[in-house]
Amino acid sequence: MVKIEELGISNLEYKNEIIAESQKAMNYLSSFKWCNQILNGWLANSFGYILCIFYFEIASAKNSNADDKVWVIVGDIPSAYLDTIEYKTANDALSFYCFLMEEWIGFAKQGKPVDGCYPINVPPTIEYAEMLQIRVDLIKKDFLPCV
Repeated sequence: MVKIEELGISNLEYKNEIIAESQKAMNYLSSFKWCNQILNGWLANSFGYILCIFYFEIASAKNSNADDKVWVIVGDIPSAYLDTIEYKTANDALSFYCFLMEEWIGFAKQGKPVDGCYPINVPPTIEYAEMLQIRVDLIKKDFLPCV
């Protein structure tokens, strides 16, 4: 894994895209009240702007049950965070991410409420569900074996 602070001096392919996605991941994580401060962050795996998986250590807010370590998945997909207790590897996190997105897709395609699904910041329409399905299929076909 590469520390986020060292991305600029790394020789990673798509470095500028990854740096932009790291900022996106930090902004996403910081948007939650339970995240008091980001202490450290690492790039776990990347496919440029399409998909990045980051591992973060955080200081959680007082009286919060938040984990102090989380995965954050960002890219040309809905952003998500997952705990590191149940999902120990980037592969575990990405596999469960696909499960969560497919659950949302199934509800949206059936016209059912998505209230109990992982929150995605788009309306639960068939159009968005089909666009997300294309991305999830791509992740499962091309990226999951690589993580």
